[in-house]
Amino acid sequence: MPLDRIPGEDNLYIGRFGFDSAFAVGQQKMLDSHHITHILSVLQYTAREKAEIEARPPSSPPRTRMFVDVDDMAEEDLLVHFPRIVRFIDGGLHSKPAVGSVREAGEAAAEGAVYVHCAMGKSRSATAVIAYLLWKRPQDFWGDGVKDGQNKAVQQRHPPAAAEDAVRRALALVRQVRPVVEPNPGFVQQLALWWRMGCPADGPDAVERRPAYQRWLYDKDVEESTRMGLAPARLWFGDEAAGAKENKEDGSSTRQKKDALAARQETAAVAATTAAHDAAYDATGPGQDFQLRCKVCRRVLADAAFVVPHEAATGEADGRLRAACNHHFVEPLSWMRPVLEQGELEGRLVCPNTRCNAQVGRYSWQGFKCTCRAWVCPAFSLQHSRVDCLTIRRPPKTGMQPSAVGGTESRPPDIGSPPGATEADKV
Repeated sequence: MPLDRIPGEDNLYIGRFGFDSAFAVGQQKMLDSHHITHILSVLQYTAREKAEIEARPPSSPPRTRMFVDVDDMAEEDLLVHFPRIVRFIDGGLHSKPAVGSVREAGEAAAEGAVYVHCAMGKSRSATAVIAYLLWKRPQDFWGDGVKDGQNKAVQQRHPPAAAEDAVRRALALVRQVRPVVEPNPGFVQQLALWWRMGCPADGPDAVERRPAYQRWLYDKDVEESTRMGLAPARLWFGDEAAGAKENKEDGSSTRQKKDALAARQETAAVAATTAAHDAAYDATGPGQDFQLRCKVCRRVLADAAFVVPHEAATGEADGRLRAACNHHFVEPLSWMRPVLEQGELEGRLVCPNTRCNAQVGRYSWQGFKCTCRAWVCPAFSLQHSRVDCLTIRRPPKTGMQPSAVGGTESRPPDIGSPPGATEADKV
């Protein structure tokens, strides 16, 4: 049974390996016949299995190996390993074959060959190969309407709105030679996120540095905790993540600038794939934005960047349901920290102005149904009757602060400011 070679110019192979059906890694002649120089093992070995591998006599010529210990489970985090996976594969493909690795006459012997395997050659190995293809050959997966050199101002290097399509195209390419491949749903989602982030691989921590990855981890924690009837132990706040991105933009290093650019691309990706905002915001015109403020003291609670869009239930009464929507759903924000740190599954949200403390909404980690029948989880709601929605102009490029439309109001205080420390508290 030959190894399956990925279509393209590279000597990249995918397959399976298991101690119950020892095939490729245990058969040196098979690897020699394909001139394999590097082996990537994407599976969890037991201590006994690793000991057996280490006890084997070294191959001749020697082969470079890398192990990624993960299970084939949807909740497994394979995404964090993508940067070193793609660098290992790329380095192996462009390495020089060792002395003694003689190719047959007529074959090109300029570069190495990489074999990627897991237990069955269906999920983990396929995910690693697809991650490499998305990183190395993104232009191959842009789709029929986007070609290399076209629409780059809109599409950039990795079209954010086409993540799922790009993953499907890469999967179809691998299936041309190995029809059985089927990454589990969790890995498919991670590949889509990898594409949206721009496939960062400039360092082993390239994924860990990204706000989108941190948000993904937070969502996983929330899902797991609420499944057990608990509030998440780790909190994440949208305004603090945005502040971190701004700090990176102020940095002068190349990596900081790349991270800042990638963060903006991630924001564009989210905007391109989420639903439209509530009808209450549809009147917001070009160059304008909106803020949600406490109706009692006018303290800024959230702005448009932290509002979570949600769609009303479909049906004949859809228009009436949309008009009856009584909630502004927002990201968890740092002013909510005191109440969220209490570890309750649900509770009230009060204005962070210590001289006000008016109830402005409620939250539930397990989610709840809006009056428009849309289900939001987790749900952090600011009630329409308790907040004002103020339309403002976006800051001009000169860096001047925005003012309220039709007025001369200066920029409101930062929504992340600690309670009792804002100008709004003086009202």
